[in-house]
Amino acid sequence: MAWWDTRPWDAREQWTLEPLVGLGPLRFGMRPDEVTAALGEATPSVTHHAGTGVSSAQYKDWGVTAVYGEQSQLVAVKVDAMGGPQVKLHGIDLIARAPSEVRSDINRLARQDGAWVRVNWSGDPKVAAWGVSMGAELEFEVLPQQYVHRTDRMISSALCVGPDLADAPYASEPVVRWCDVSIEEPNPGAWPVKAESDRPLWEWRPL
Repeated sequence: MAWWDTRPWDAREQWTLEPLVGLGPLRFGMRPDEVTAALGEATPSVTHHAGTGVSSAQYKDWGVTAVYGEQSQLVAVKVDAMGGPQVKLHGIDLIARAPSEVRSDINRLARQDGAWVRVNWSGDPKVAAWGVSMGAELEFEVLPQQYVHRTDRMISSALCVGPDLADAPYASEPVVRWCDVSIEEPNPGAWPVKAESDRPLWEWRPL
């Protein structure tokens, strides 16, 4: 898929998130060759970060990026909004939806589970108990004339992580090496959050 293609709903793989364990065919702790075998994509785009054992692999056919820790173990999976699989958490669709709708569903599910919802660097929901940090991406589409067209719609993406990164995924060494959000602009309209380790501006606490 090209970066601007939005994969139709009926063409997306359906993955289930098992909090802090894995999603779809992937399990946290897998080796890179195991991830590649599970996804069946022979030539991912791999980046090795000098001086560390940290690396990342982009699987364009799947719309996901795998992030590996210093021991070459899978620690995080970024699911793209436009081309990634649909990820379900207890019946909630997390990907390619209006961020406000996903936030509402996450808050409802958190109340049921007694989980805390906090705000991540971009102003989107983060739930450590599930290893989920939500994001949003601008949707693009291709017009009949084959021009790439930027829409005015933001759609949801997600970073799913294992237990070691759950408290502050975007402050962890592997994720910072892959995507240093300190140099990124937050999503339009998001509240600024200084760092993953800081106390967020708001959080939902179960009664």
